[in-house]
Amino acid sequence: MKRTILSRVIIGVVVGVFIGFMIAMGISLAYRAPIFMPSSTSFVNHFSSSLMATAASIGLWALIGIVFAVGALVFEVERWSITRQTVTNFIITYVLFTPLAVLAGWFPISPLWSWLLSFTIEFIVIYVIMWVTSMRVARASVRRLNALLNQTKK
Repeated sequence: MKRTILSRVIIGVVVGVFIGFMIAMGISLAYRAPIFMPSSTSFVNHFSSSLMATAASIGLWALIGIVFAVGALVFEVERWSITRQTVTNFIITYVLFTPLAVLAGWFPISPLWSWLLSFTIEFIVIYVIMWVTSMRVARASVRRLNALLNQTKK
């Protein structure tokens, strides 16, 4: 299990930094920024240079990647139902990702309620879609297995 967690952490760091960098690069290009902007202007202004802001962003992107990679381990607990796995993963990622996203400058600290409600609703919708998809895949697998069992009984 320790090796699995360690490998998840490493993968989370790599994927988190890659995705964070690609999103920041895409936004910098889309807004035709004269320099690379790792996050919002208000975030970058907290640092002495764009380089320091980028270094801080890399750390936050790595932590975000770790949250999602390690949080996904709950889907490997086979004795748990799909619902329990999904709800547990939702709680882990929501509680740990939200403050990291605020620290990364993706959401303003104030007014808190203006973005938090819509963010929470979007997060819930994404997890409902994940749960429905997982349930459909599981039901299809059960149907296939039952069909195979019925064929072997004949």
